[in-house]
Amino acid sequence: MSFRVTSVPSSRLTSAYLGPFAADDADDIVALLFGNAVPNPMQTMCIRYRAEAIARQLDFMTECAAKLADEHQVYRSVLSPVRRVPMEILGEIFKLVVPSFLNSSDREMLGNLGSVCLGWRLATLSTPALWRGVILGPCICPDQGTVGAQRLHEEDYKKLVVWIGRSGGCPKGLIYSSVDLHCHCEDGSSCKAVHPLVTKFIKEGPTLDHLTLQLSGPSCFRNWLAAFGPGPGAPEPHPLEKLRSFSLEFVDDTPLWWNDGPDPSASVFNLLPSVPSLGVFLPLRDTAFEDEMDSLEWDWEGRRLIDVLGQCASLKTFTLDLARSEPFEDDDLSPPLELKSLSSFKLVKGGVRVLEFLRMPALVSLDLELNVDRRETEEISERLDRFLRASDLLASLTYLRICELTGGPGIVTLLLPPLSSLQHLVLDSSTACGYFFGQTGTCHRGGPPLRHFPALRHVELLNVKRSSLVLAHELQFFSRKGSAGKCALTISYAKEPKVSEAELQSRLKTVQAPGSQLSIQVVQPEDYDELRALTL
Repeated sequence: MSFRVTSVPSSRLTSAYLGPFAADDADDIVALLFGNAVPNPMQTMCIRYRAEAIARQLDFMTECAAKLADEHQVYRSVLSPVRRVPMEILGEIFKLVVPSFLNSSDREMLGNLGSVCLGWRLATLSTPALWRGVILGPCICPDQGTVGAQRLHEEDYKKLVVWIGRSGGCPKGLIYSSVDLHCHCEDGSSCKAVHPLVTKFIKEGPTLDHLTLQLSGPSCFRNWLAAFGPGPGAPEPHPLEKLRSFSLEFVDDTPLWWNDGPDPSASVFNLLPSVPSLGVFLPLRDTAFEDEMDSLEWDWEGRRLIDVLGQCASLKTFTLDLARSEPFEDDDLSPPLELKSLSSFKLVKGGVRVLEFLRMPALVSLDLELNVDRRETEEISERLDRFLRASDLLASLTYLRICELTGGPGIVTLLLPPLSSLQHLVLDSSTACGYFFGQTGTCHRGGPPLRHFPALRHVELLNVKRSSLVLAHELQFFSRKGSAGKCALTISYAKEPKVSEAELQSRLKTVQAPGSQLSIQVVQPEDYDELRALTL
């Protein structure tokens, strides 16, 4: 498309530009254009004709300009840097857009991303991690035994195998939730937890690394396992024994009757698979038990769960959520359970008395999200010291995280034993403005100072309460008795800090011992409740 715009000088305004009027009138019209004279009727018609012609020409030029702008945008888009982004980078971006486990709407969104263009489709298909996790809901077929239902399940099974197959060698995971239907199988009704598609996929489909079950109650778990046929001891291994990680969540808010009977061997927890990583999420007691607690024969407040853990010889990581209860408050201290293979233990919303029932000689990571008051906080040092020494962890523990200690007035006393292998220490409390680790002392004459944590490389003091005395003791302790090498100290405030990072750096220079390599960084605060969400 091309066009040419011609500018006509005033001297060339002839009859060709003035319409059907004689050329003799051209000079008079030109004079009107450069003067203030009033045109006569004939001149008015002539000038109006010319103005309309110019307007039509302008409309045509505007239309051409719009078309050229659209064409220009198309050519510019071809040169866009986005078009040159490698597929690997696009795949990483897509991994940030979609979650690790995809429900039906998330799977539709991933399909829409692959429908944008050929390049985006190749990027999604070339990123195996996008296809590794699926969330399935319960079967809503009116009658699962009909031919139509079986045909539908077979088609869904083929689609699911193709979807998971695109993950290649990535660890594959499945989350199955049936809690939306509020199963009442404990009353004799049909169990909503059993889904033929899920059963067949676990038995015959690609090998899963992780499986999460979200069920209404223990009866659903028993019925779900019964769908696989013979249990432990059968000639063929159970499909769940191939898993590396298993999570069982009882999340229904309907009050249930939890009674496993007096025989521990008949407990539903004995049906848990033997996997390296196990997560069990129990409902709150208000939703799991009726008001008449005396009629129960089994309760969370006992060591039966610990007895079941004793049968998990291959357990390597374990998370225990006590939901702000104290299960062992009235128990006598019988011989503790030794978890020989456990390397990572996380306690959520509970007290440290549970540690008196456990021994973990292979532990390298200890994470304690506590639910303690000021009195219990005063006992933390002694109880933690006793556990670490009884488990022989002073020379092997590398990571320690302790949250929600309560001190008064705002200063928490935490006397840790010497931990020669500790590399990372995290203290997180929204009520503490500082921590007291004990007397700093002075260097020994004739030799290097004794270091409490010689391997320590990173200390995090998070959500510190605002105070002008923040780090007043911590700097002296870690400078004189903390790490033997470089150690980074990270601090975040619960609110806007009263003491800036520059002032803390200046304070460090005044107390830093010779040879100390302690450094300080102030980071932005984060939502504590969101970060402490329980996950595997």
